Amino acid sequence: MKRLYTTFTSICLLLATIAVTHANTFNEQQIKDDFAQLYEDLQSSSYNFFAHTDKDTFDRHYLEFQNQINGNMTQLEVHRLFLRFVALADIAHTRIDFPIQFFREFLNSGGKTLPLSIRVEADSVIITEYLGLQDIKQGDKLINVNGQPALIWLDTLAQYLAADDSRLAYVLLEAWGIAPYLWLHEGEQPQYTLTLERAHSGEQYEVVQPTLSHETQEQHVASQAIDDSEPREYQVLSNQIGYLKPGEFYNVYAEDNNQIWDTTEFHSFIDEAMHTFLDANVKDIVIDVRGNAGGTNSFSDHLIGWYADEQFRFASEFRVKVSEHSRNANLQRLALDDDPESITAKLEQFYAQNEQGDVILFPLEDSYPHSGDMNISDSDIQIYVWIDRFSFSNAVSVAAITKDYGFGTVIGEKTADPATTYAAMETFTLENTGISVGYPKALIVRPNGNPVADGVTPDIQLECPEGSGEAALSCLREFILEQRVQL
Repeated sequence: MKRLYTTFTSICLLLATIAVTHANTFNEQQIKDDFAQLYEDLQSSSYNFFAHTDKDTFDRHYLEFQNQINGNMTQLEVHRLFLRFVALADIAHTRIDFPIQFFREFLNSGGKTLPLSIRVEADSVIITEYLGLQDIKQGDKLINVNGQPALIWLDTLAQYLAADDSRLAYVLLEAWGIAPYLWLHEGEQPQYTLTLERAHSGEQYEVVQPTLSHETQEQHVASQAIDDSEPREYQVLSNQIGYLKPGEFYNVYAEDNNQIWDTTEFHSFIDEAMHTFLDANVKDIVIDVRGNAGGTNSFSDHLIGWYADEQFRFASEFRVKVSEHSRNANLQRLALDDDPESITAKLEQFYAQNEQGDVILFPLEDSYPHSGDMNISDSDIQIYVWIDRFSFSNAVSVAAITKDYGFGTVIGEKTADPATTYAAMETFTLENTGISVGYPKALIVRPNGNPVADGVTPDIQLECPEGSGEAALSCLREFILEQRVQL
C-alpha cells in the first residue's frame, strides 16, 4: 500500500465537500476563556483524564501553555496550541483532530512537503516510500534530519498526536504520514538535509532533499501500483481457503450521516461470503482486519456470530462516567432512535438516575451465535483473524473476542491500539473558537478481564506483504498449508 500517496489523496477527496474554516482571529481573552473551558471540561467529562499524566504535572503544563497566550491568535494558531496541550494526556481518545482543512488549503495552493514516509522498527527509522528524484531506496535507514537524530526528530512531531504510548504514536505517523505534522510543526520548508544508511550495505550517505508539491509527488507514483481493492471483499483461494476482508465496521457506502450505522449492507455481505465459503467446502476461513480503522460491534457481532460457539460480549466491563456533555451527546442520538431497548435509550436512563461525576458499571447484553446453517462452530473449519499494527478500535475488539473466548486463532502482528482502553468517545465544542474536543467517557476492559492497557498479541506471528494482492495471499496460503500439516 502506498501510504503517503493514499494519505494525500484521501485528504483531498475527503474534504472535497467540506467547507473550509476561515482564518478567524481571536483576542487574548477569548482564547484564555476557551483554554479554561478546555481544561475544566476535559476533567469533568473524561473517564479519567489524569490516567497517564498526573494532575500536578498537567497543572504545570496548563500554566506554561497559558503563558503562551499573550495576544491575538489565528484559528490555526489556537488549534495547534490546544491540540498539543490535549495530546499531553497520552490517551488516544482524548484529542483534538488534526486541522485538516488548513492543510488542504496549503496543498491546493502548491504547498511543498518532504516526499517520504517512514516506519519505526526496533528504534530505527526505516524509509517505506520515497517520491522524489534522489537515490533513496525503500528499506534504507533514516539516521539524522538536519543534524538531529531521527527518533528525536520524530518525537517533535509525536507531540501533536493523541496516543497511549510511543509505539502507537509512531504507528499513527506511519499511517497518516509525516508530511501533515511537519507542516503543522514548522510550516513549509525549502529542503531537509538527510543522513541515511543503505539497507543492503550499511553505507551512510547524505542527501539534501528539496520539498515537493503534491502534484510533483503524484507524478512519481503514476507508474506504481496503488492498492485499489474494494473496501470489502471475499474470495475462495486455492486449497479450499476462504479469504474475507470485512472492511470497516460501519456502512462504508453511506451517502450521509444518517446511513453510517445502517447494518443492512454489511450483514448481507457477510452472509453472502460465508455461504459462498460453505458451498466451496473451505477448510479454513481467514478474516483480514489488517489496516482496519474499526467501527461498532453492531456490525462485527454479526460476523462473530457465524463462528462463535457460545454467547459473548465485546468487554468484560464497560464503566461509564456521567457528565453533562456525554448526556447531551446521547440525547442527540436518542432523538433519532425510536428503540426503547437500544443502548442509547438505556444510557439515558442511567444518566438520569445518577449524578454528574458518578462512574457506573453499564450492563452489557450478551451477543449470541447464529443458529442452524448460519453457524460453523460445530464444523472442522479453522477460523483465523489476521491483525497488524494498523488494526484499530473495533477491529482490535474482534481479535480480542476471538482470542479471549477461544473462537479462533489470531495471526499477524501485535496491534498498537490496546484492547483494554479508555474509549466510547464523545465531543464538546469550545464556545469562542468552535474547536471540537474529543474525550473518552468510558473504560472498556477486554473480554478476558485483563485491566492492563495493551494491544492484542497474535497467537501466531505472521509477516506478509500489506494488502490483498497476490503476494500477500500467496504468503497467507503458504502459512495455512503449514498449519494444516501441524494440526
